[in-house]
Amino acid sequence: MDNEEIKPRLDRLTWRVDSHTDQISKLHEQTNDLKSELCLINKSLLQIKWIAVGGAVVILGQSLGVTSIMKLLGV
Repeated sequence: MDNEEIKPRLDRLTWRVDSHTDQISKLHEQTNDLKSELCLINKSLLQIKWIAVGGAVVILGQSLGVTSIMKLLGV
């Protein structure tokens, strides 16, 4: 292979490396965005979980008559 044949191949490889570098940086940005969105989703799910647990405790307390005991105690 002479130098004239290598030059176009080297240019194509350089272009591919540049393109891959751009793609990798975009993927890193997307990964960071997805990570922050997943954190927000996780917070929302935790809030829903504790609302459901609180509701279940209230219903259980009402069915066991805890509210009448609390009224008698003055709480």
